[in-house]
Amino acid sequence: AGGGGKGIISHESEKVNSFYEKSEIFFENDVILYCLFIVWYTLMSRTPKTAHTADLRLFWSFRDLLAGKSTGKTDAIQNINNILFFIPFGLLLPIKKWWKVLLAALCFSIAIEACQYIFALGLCELDDVISNTFGTMIGYWIWTGIKKLARSSDETSKETGVL
Repeated sequence: AGGGGKGIISHESEKVNSFYEKSEIFFENDVILYCLFIVWYTLMSRTPKTAHTADLRLFWSFRDLLAGKSTGKTDAIQNINNILFFIPFGLLLPIKKWWKVLLAALCFSIAIEACQYIFALGLCELDDVISNTFGTMIGYWIWTGIKKLARSSDETSKETGVL
């Protein structure tokens, strides 16, 4: 009976490893599509303005919100939306090390903001770079948590012989 159980566990472990390999290929393809969507949404869907604008003050929208300015709430919500918008990028990014995810998020976000400024497609903001990067890291932390849970579940199955 002991030999049969090990075969089942080994087969199940192969299925889990196969799932990881397939999911990484899936995510590599999807991250490209999501990047294209981000570029379309943040750059290509916009109409150029007459002026190049930038605001490099740190957390200016939250300070406006706390000061009671009328646009503070709308601008602060936009920062929260930026965080939410970039969570899928962190989930889909096929990078294993946190600092590489952070670097990729920073570079991608800076490139978007620079293009918005250069082509007058919106307000280039330091807060957007921070919000986008933070959203990407949240997505990465969610993905690493899911992977840890899946591995822990796989190890529990191996130890108990339960599939």
